[in-house]
Amino acid sequence: MAPKGQLTVVGTIDIRQFWPESKGGASSDGDTIHLKVDPQTSFLFASSPRAKPKPVKTFVGAYVKDGKKNTKVITSKNEIKIRLQGIDTPELHYPVMAKRDPSKKAAAATEFRQPYGASAASALHDHLKGLIGPGGGTLLHATFVTHIDHVRDAIDSHGRFVGDILVGTAAAKSINTWLVEQGWAYPLFYDSMSDAEVQTLLDAWKVGKAHAVGPAKKLKKPLLPFDPARNIRTARLPDGGGLNYPKIFRRQATFWTKRPGSLPGFEFKRLLENDGLPGKQDKAFPTSYFLKHINGLDPKKRVTLASKIGPQGQTQFEPDGLVFKEDPTTLYKANGSRI
Repeated sequence: MAPKGQLTVVGTIDIRQFWPESKGGASSDGDTIHLKVDPQTSFLFASSPRAKPKPVKTFVGAYVKDGKKNTKVITSKNEIKIRLQGIDTPELHYPVMAKRDPSKKAAAATEFRQPYGASAASALHDHLKGLIGPGGGTLLHATFVTHIDHVRDAIDSHGRFVGDILVGTAAAKSINTWLVEQGWAYPLFYDSMSDAEVQTLLDAWKVGKAHAVGPAKKLKKPLLPFDPARNIRTARLPDGGGLNYPKIFRRQATFWTKRPGSLPGFEFKRLLENDGLPGKQDKAFPTSYFLKHINGLDPKKRVTLASKIGPQGQTQFEPDGLVFKEDPTTLYKANGSRI
């Protein structure tokens, strides 16, 4: 059932956060954005379509327990980190947080990237720069929107807000949709999304996957070897090439880091089946089933990600073919009590 409420957050995007204006780990990926906010006035929540939006201060001092650390959802710089809902761009700087094999410590001391990771972030930078008015500068007014039943539902397990960012004055458009339509991002659906939100990105993907330039047509079904030399410190343009689906790449990077030697496809399959990633259930509904039965989903109809990987590590699903289970999140007040 579609959520009845809506959280709206108004703020500004500094386009200097995107590669290449920001280099290294300080730069934002194409699907992650920092939004400058006023903690006291930026957040408005309407509990239903007919309800008047009211200011909320729930997020002031609030945090999640992200692994072994507490992550505040509003930073000391008065910024919120936003994961663009329903999409996945190639990784630009993926840090492996798992335990590292001694032989991999040096290589894993940086953040790994994929082909087109830098290109996608650079394309978003240029798109947003074009929306800044004739006065120039680097700041762009933006509105974050997410459809939820409760305010706490806006946050994911890493302390990020999950939803769409709308930009533009004449007819505000979702950055999420733009990235998919332009072929810079793939669909990545979660069961916290409504059927309308999924369908919007399915329509965008029909346009985006036809783009000849960019990552949309560069996905490879066979598992491409992991290249540890491809990291944020070596990011350059052009950065094209074949690539694994980003969700697969993130697991591949972690598995490669945890064990000695290379990571052949059959070993990737075995590790995905037996170990997976800590805290990640990696279960999903087929998208067609999800859309047809969204008001009465049967958990038994979920399939595992491992079941969609062939014996040699090959990907056996399309980016828009699965709706993954959202990781559970608990939001805490500054005093440690649950929200």
